[in-house]
Amino acid sequence: MKDERLETLIKNKDVKGLQAYRDRQKFKMDSLNQVMGQIDAGLNTLGVSDEASGFVQVRKLELSNFVHSIEIQGNVTTDQDVMVQPQFAGTLSLFVKKGQRVARGQVIGRVADGGLRDQYQQALISVSTIKAQLGAAQSNANLARIAYEKQASLWKQKIGSEFQYLQSKTNYEAAQRQVAGLQSQVSATQKAADAVRANLAKTAIVAPFSGVVDDVITQNGQVVSPGTNIIKLISLGTMRVEANVPETYLAKVRQGTAVKIFLPTLNKTLNSSIRLVGNYIDPATRTFKIEVPISGEGGVVKPNLLAQVQIQDYVNPNAVQVPAQYVYEDAAKRNYVFVAVNVNGQNAVAKKVYVNEGEKSENSVEITTGLKAGDIIILDGSKNLTDGQKIKIQ
Repeated sequence: MKDERLETLIKNKDVKGLQAYRDRQKFKMDSLNQVMGQIDAGLNTLGVSDEASGFVQVRKLELSNFVHSIEIQGNVTTDQDVMVQPQFAGTLSLFVKKGQRVARGQVIGRVADGGLRDQYQQALISVSTIKAQLGAAQSNANLARIAYEKQASLWKQKIGSEFQYLQSKTNYEAAQRQVAGLQSQVSATQKAADAVRANLAKTAIVAPFSGVVDDVITQNGQVVSPGTNIIKLISLGTMRVEANVPETYLAKVRQGTAVKIFLPTLNKTLNSSIRLVGNYIDPATRTFKIEVPISGEGGVVKPNLLAQVQIQDYVNPNAVQVPAQYVYEDAAKRNYVFVAVNVNGQNAVAKKVYVNEGEKSENSVEITTGLKAGDIIILDGSKNLTDGQKIKIQ
């Protein structure tokens, strides 16, 4: 039989009308279920068995670990992904090729020094020469000091002449000035040599970390300068997933929160935890950034892989939880389930129990009140039961 009222609501696309109509039908169904329950109870009192007892499946509730997760999309990147550049201008000699593994500090290329090595050798020779002169001057100064101290002692005893005393003093002071001058020359010459050595060191291009040469940008023999990209070096050892989380979860997402990373391309799931929670809400997307470190899995995980991020924002290790499809809602929008009571072998009675829901996962609902461990919840076959109806347990 057609329901013209329902067809009219659907034809007019009256959403509010359909919702009100559904609520009225639910109320009628609940009322009918209550009447059926009273009829069954009356028949039972009169000793009339209910031949329509339904067969159901049940499960005894136990406390278990309930986990609620937020699912968002992320992107794999690496902590170490750089373009290596020279610090000196000149002709390039490259010692590595694409795909080659290099160690931190390894010389991967050199820039022609333009005569710097010869300058450095000359600077070292100058330093050695002046140091030798300084050594001789220090020896002369020591002899002059001894002669001066001896003449000073004699002069105090009125032995010798004042001229001899003053002359020894003058010689000693002159020797000291010569030593000081040569010490300044040694320092200046050494600084000059160090400056040349520092520039010479810049001609070597070294790997800033251990990794793999992902690409060679500049080939041998080309003239380069500071800022020229030579190679792209990446490390596949320590990777990370970056994702943007809606601001509504800001209070639940913290550093150390457990995370599951699923990489669809590799069909691989990795366990980790949040390392960094951003301190900035993007005004355009109303999201904040998180970073999650993951293993490179021996180089299998690559930068820019798509990742599905499951953030465990709520965990209750002692939860009562039931499959979501067995929690129903009546016309008054109260949630309820059916449990089996008066169990005697296969025979039992269905009891309607109102419950309060907590968090919801993909398939389960956390029950905060109404049920406890040990209750026997009715699963398959519970949808059309009435309160007090006799049932048979499969």
